[in-house]
Amino acid sequence: MSVPLSVVGALLTLCLTGTPLNAASPMGLVLLVGLVVKNGILLLEQSERLLDEGCSLEDALVEAVRLRLRPILMTTLATMAGLLPLALDIGSGAELQRPLAEAVIGGLAVSTGVSLVVLPSLVSLALGGPRRDMGSH
Repeated sequence: MSVPLSVVGALLTLCLTGTPLNAASPMGLVLLVGLVVKNGILLLEQSERLLDEGCSLEDALVEAVRLRLRPILMTTLATMAGLLPLALDIGSGAELQRPLAEAVIGGLAVSTGVSLVVLPSLVSLALGGPRRDMGSH
């Protein structure tokens, strides 16, 4: 669920800034999807470890968000800061990569909230009730 919402955030950012799509835009979306999936994996892996230790589903999800908040925010903010010169059109060749940078920055801004709020809520809804192993089918 985080990936589609992050792509919407990326495309909305491009629309709001009036940035035309070019060959770099889809590359930015691919980069964005990788980062969003990584954040979700970090969060759900931590939740699964806590479930294995005997925590309830809700406690495991809340604790996983608390434990993974810093790493997720650090990688997100570092990526955004690294792409900021491209988004601001600073330096040679930046105008070609500007759509990539804006797509990633906008998508990460949306996906960080989605990963930390919406994803645990959806997991709780999907696995609610008695404790179930997140890895089982």
